[in-house]
Amino acid sequence: MSKGSGRSVLAGAGVTLAAVGSVLLSAGPASAHLVYEGGWTYRTSYDCTANRVETSHGKYKEGFSRSEVAAWEDLLGKQCMFPSYRPRGFIRTRIEFHKWNSSKKRWELCWKNKGWWKNTKNAQQIDVGVRYKNKGKGMCGPGWYGTTAHGHQHNGGWHGGALFSGSHWLPVS
Repeated sequence: MSKGSGRSVLAGAGVTLAAVGSVLLSAGPASAHLVYEGGWTYRTSYDCTANRVETSHGKYKEGFSRSEVAAWEDLLGKQCMFPSYRPRGFIRTRIEFHKWNSSKKRWELCWKNKGWWKNTKNAQQIDVGVRYKNKGKGMCGPGWYGTTAHGHQHNGGWHGGALFSGSHWLPVS
């Protein structure tokens, strides 16, 4: 992270590949400090992509976005039951941080990463988090924020989609 950029990225492994199915597929807010959504964004008889997206107040109380993407495949005729390990670069995610503009009644882009984060080694899942910091003001000023996370796996083509976390007020005082 360059000094003064206003964000830091936490990326794990093949990006931090421990938490899989049950955490990834649960949906809805777990507490007042975060909102999240999760589920299948691609599902066929041979491969499936699961995504989980989160917006929370984060370490600095100015915002945190997370995207988890996991690859699954068919096992003995049971759809999306077996972890599918993908080669380096075959699982990807992109994060967009939005702020609600109440006068225009629409979400506006506050920040997004350039390009894609991808798995760095053979992996079943990637987990990427971004912390926002702007001298206590919130990344784009006080207001309602939400994260859109795009996630895909490559298996003859990019399979996946995007989910929105829901909204969270920032900064937290």
